[in-house]
Amino acid sequence: MKQIVPSFCSSSFLLISRLLAIFLCISPTQSRFSVKIGNDVLSQICAQTEDRNSCLKALQSDPRTASTNLYGLAQISINLANATATETKTKIKSQLGQTTDPNLYDKYLHCLDSYVNAVSKINYANERWSIKDFLALEAAASDCLIDINTCKDVTTPASPFLPQQNDKSHLLCSAMLTIAKRLAAGNN
Repeated sequence: MKQIVPSFCSSSFLLISRLLAIFLCISPTQSRFSVKIGNDVLSQICAQTEDRNSCLKALQSDPRTASTNLYGLAQISINLANATATETKTKIKSQLGQTTDPNLYDKYLHCLDSYVNAVSKINYANERWSIKDFLALEAAASDCLIDINTCKDVTTPASPFLPQQNDKSHLLCSAMLTIAKRLAAGNN
């Protein structure tokens, strides 16, 4: 009987030490990814953009937003920014083929180059997101804003769609940047 007790104690000690090791191996970064964000956090994020209500509407348009964490919200913002910037790039290409005004053609060409760069930055942001390199994600989002601002600086009222598309793209890259900053800082 004495041999059963030490064997039982050894097994219990081994089990407890393994569980303790598992809990100690969970980093603070992993634990913040399991916390679902609330509407208050979403409001804080969107309050840092130029149009809080449009930001909330855009992020909440994705059904995953209601049940995601900050890391997942970053992916949603990247997806939304990519879709909008790609849509804008496609519309600019279409306008290039239709305009006969050389001045407007040059502006569209300039904007097309900016949006090619912006989409490239968003794709890079997605790569950085997937490996949890939040500082690089933040930098890519910031660069995306610079590219979009470059196009915003040359648009005119003669372009009926571009100012609105620029604003939408800018808003989504701004949301992506705000989320990236929170991730990089370790905030939820």
